[in-house]
Amino acid sequence: MNRSSSGGAMLPMRARLLLPAALLATPFAARAQATYPDRPVRWIVPTSAGAGTDAAARSFAKVATDAFKQSMVVDNRSGASGMIGLDMLAQAPADGYTLGFMSVSQFLDATLLNKYVFDAQKDFTPISLLASTPLVLVANAGAKIDSLQQLVAQAKAKPKALNYASGGAGGITHFAMEVFLKRAGIEVVHVAYKGSGPAVLDLVAGQVQLGFATPGAVMPHVKAGRLRALAVASPERSVLAPDVPTLAELGLSGVNVSVWYGLFGPAKVRPEQAETIARKIAEGSRVPAVRDLIITQGCEPVLTGPAEFAKFLKADREQWLGVAKAINFKRES
Repeated sequence: MNRSSSGGAMLPMRARLLLPAALLATPFAARAQATYPDRPVRWIVPTSAGAGTDAAARSFAKVATDAFKQSMVVDNRSGASGMIGLDMLAQAPADGYTLGFMSVSQFLDATLLNKYVFDAQKDFTPISLLASTPLVLVANAGAKIDSLQQLVAQAKAKPKALNYASGGAGGITHFAMEVFLKRAGIEVVHVAYKGSGPAVLDLVAGQVQLGFATPGAVMPHVKAGRLRALAVASPERSVLAPDVPTLAELGLSGVNVSVWYGLFGPAKVRPEQAETIARKIAEGSRVPAVRDLIITQGCEPVLTGPAEFAKFLKADREQWLGVAKAINFKRES
C-alpha cells in the first residue's frame, strides 16, 4: 500500500529529517539571546586602579554583576591618556562580552587629541550614561572671596590678578573655567597641573586662588574652612553639595558642566543587546540602597538608554569642540 495516498502527501526523507531542526532553530536562538551573558563580561577601564573613573566603574560593575547574576571583570588598561584602553575596546568583538567604562576625561582626550582620535558614536556603541558629578567653583579661604559676586567684582577691578588651577590643559576643569570666565566677562590666569589631585592640593595651600573640582575632592575642605564653595555648575542643586547654590541661581546661566561616566561597547553591538544592558543596570541602580551607595561614592545616577546617551554625546562633543575653538586650544600628542 502506498501510504502517500491515505493521509496526504508524504515529505521526502531529507525534508522530514531537516524539519525538526528548522522548527527548533528559532527557539534555540531566542534562548541563546535570552541567556546573555552566559559567561563573565570584561569591563575595560582606561585608567589605573584606584583612580576616580576606576572607582565609579567598579561600583557599576558590581551593580551589573548582581543584575545579570554573572561576573563583570574590571580590566584596567591605562596609558596614553586612556587611549590604549579605548583602542582595545574599539577592536574587541561586538558580542556584548567586552564593554568599556569611559569618563568625560577620556572623551575629551579622544575628541581633542590630534594623534588619537575616536568618534564615540562611530567607533563605539553608546550604551548608557550612568552617572555624573557636577563641578563646584571654589576659592581658597585666604583669597577673601566669599561669594560669586565678590569674585566677579574683584576680577573686573583687577583683570588677571587672580589665578585658577586645572587638572590639565584641555581637561574638563580647564574648559569649565573657560566657559565660566566667558559668561562672567572676567579674566583669570590659568595654571595647569598634571592631574586634579595636585591642583586641589595647591588650591587648598593657597598657591592658586580658584578652581573647579568635584564635590568629593573639595567639600571636605569646604567644611574644614580651607575653601569657600561659591557655586555649583549644574542646572539644579546637587545632592552631593545641597547647600551650594547653582550658578544660574546667582544670575549666571549657561554654565552646566559635570564629570560624567558612561558605558560603551565596540561598534555594532546589537541594539537589543545594548538596550538590555542599559535596562538591567538601570533597574539595579534604582534600588534605594544601591542608589544611596553610589551617591556616597560621589556620583549621581543618571541611567539613560543608548539613544539618549548617543544624543548626549553628540551635544557634548559639539560643545567642547566649540570651546576649544573659541580659546584657540590646540594640543599635539
